[in-house]
Amino acid sequence: MASDEMGLLALGEVAQTMDGCDVIRRIGELKPAQRRTGQALHRPILALWAIGQAAQGKPRQQRWSEVREAVGPLLVSYAGASDGQQAVLYPFWALQRDALWEVEGSEELTMTSEGRRPQASSLDATNPLAGLPKQVYDAVEGDPALAAWAISVLLLRFFTPVPAGLLEDLGVTELVAGREAAALRPLVGEKYRDRKAIADAYGGNRVRGITPLADGLLTVFSDDKGPYADGRIPETNWIAYTGDGLSGDQKLVGGNRSMSVYQEEQKALRYWHRPYGGLWTFETWAVIVQRWRRWGRGEDGLQRREYVWVLAPVPSPLREDWPSEVIEALAEDGGRLHDSSVDDISFAAGIESGTKQLDDRERYKRLTKAAQRLAAGRNQRSTLTRVERFLRSPAAREAVILRSGGRCENPSCLGHPLERTDTDAPLLEVDHVKDLARGGPDTPEAMIALCPNCHALKTRGRGRHQLQRALLEEARRRHKAFVQ
Repeated sequence: MASDEMGLLALGEVAQTMDGCDVIRRIGELKPAQRRTGQALHRPILALWAIGQAAQGKPRQQRWSEVREAVGPLLVSYAGASDGQQAVLYPFWALQRDALWEVEGSEELTMTSEGRRPQASSLDATNPLAGLPKQVYDAVEGDPALAAWAISVLLLRFFTPVPAGLLEDLGVTELVAGREAAALRPLVGEKYRDRKAIADAYGGNRVRGITPLADGLLTVFSDDKGPYADGRIPETNWIAYTGDGLSGDQKLVGGNRSMSVYQEEQKALRYWHRPYGGLWTFETWAVIVQRWRRWGRGEDGLQRREYVWVLAPVPSPLREDWPSEVIEALAEDGGRLHDSSVDDISFAAGIESGTKQLDDRERYKRLTKAAQRLAAGRNQRSTLTRVERFLRSPAAREAVILRSGGRCENPSCLGHPLERTDTDAPLLEVDHVKDLARGGPDTPEAMIALCPNCHALKTRGRGRHQLQRALLEEARRRHKAFVQ
């Protein structure tokens, strides 16, 4: 596309109709019961079967006996049911609550003593018609792309990886096989002016950083001018994404709890990013390869313990498409918590209650010593090691921010040396002047605080090598002035 403006999608262009949006929303709100053995997949199976029937042009409504005969074997094969025909009764009745199913003449059925569902004998005697609501059926039956989207969402949420034989048994192999990721919306690369536009097109919360879209798939949003210190991890393509909670120690609740579930289940999520002065872009699918706890600074300006989720970009939400490096990292990590908040940054910074207030120079000296202790002995070069070096260096980064006084440290800065975030924090990126991969130490004298423009010049600019030499000299000069 010729420009970012041309890259903007008209609201609803992909979703096309309100009927299509509503179908995806109903599927996104489907939440199966949790059992000791995992999620109960009875309702997702029936929803898949019903949408597959519509996509094939089969009648919207079918008799109870026909549904039982068709869906019972699916429940045995793919939902762990021991008696498929008996097991059909539950989703046949319960899927109505999700607005994805209707039972004609339901008021005439005799209910069980608890009143939760009809008696099997009453269903057998009445043999009612049932199927997708007409609005849902008409939308899916007349739009193969929507049918593929709906089926792909159900597969990705509840059947990953897709069990062998499932698509064939549903009769939708030709419609979605091998194209599950391509059928999903939004597409990687889509751009929007603001969060409202994204929510208007695809649903989801307009403010929260961690939230599902209408399809129920988890999505995270990272804004360069926002309150969180998110960003790419140096010398890797991985992302350090700060957890949910603006001030005070973060807890494993809300968005952080959702991230924990996705990490445990090794599911891919969507990563949206807005660079400084730019547009919101769905940059990539990503997998959570690690969970850290580190020291950070809250919206209130105080030090706090916060979660950091390490995201590895992947080409699609399908595991078979993930790079071997990501698969190996998941296996090596095992989903454990890495806690760098035990590092004594709080003592070094002199912020714990009961300690005297230290001046900036003394705090800088203590932070530098803490960073030097942590940097000792690190000489490996794997991606996971680089992640660890980055996330275990809060003292060094805190020291550089302190030294900068909230201004870009490039002496020739022509960008935004005093720009602030929405929480009035300095809009600065702390970077190693000499890259980690080439032996750059994790200590303040080799690190520099840069505004977004200068960071881009240092990383990708034509004169970056000359600038890096100047920045290293400046970092050493400032460091020497602070420790004397």
